[in-house]
Amino acid sequence: MPLFIWKPSYETHIPEIDYDHRQLVGLINELYEAMKQGQGYDLMNETLNRLIDYVSQHFETEEGFMRAGNYPGILDHQKEHQQFRASILEMDVRRRAGHAPPSIELLTYLRDWLRDHVTTTDKELGRYLKKMQN
Repeated sequence: MPLFIWKPSYETHIPEIDYDHRQLVGLINELYEAMKQGQGYDLMNETLNRLIDYVSQHFETEEGFMRAGNYPGILDHQKEHQQFRASILEMDVRRRAGHAPPSIELLTYLRDWLRDHVTTTDKELGRYLKKMQN
């Protein structure tokens, strides 16, 4: 059973953003399944590489929507993105130095990000953008 099940209540109703969020849920669940089979460490390199790519692409997409919609919360939202990016890059630096974070640390961080940012901050952005479209 997956760790995180996507629920319609998580949707921002911005298709590009929701698609990316589902990709993150998939990544979290892949890492979780590997950990259950004792292979979390083996998947760490791939997961961090995919997260670095995800962060670059997804945050640019989201912030593009914010700029286009003159989102008043853009600075605070970008700050959260910067903190996430910094945390992932710090874990990557540790990994490259031969001190990879335990897979549970990464999994917990991602789960908390999904719960705290995606389902609250991003939903707020989605509500704002939908309101501006109407």
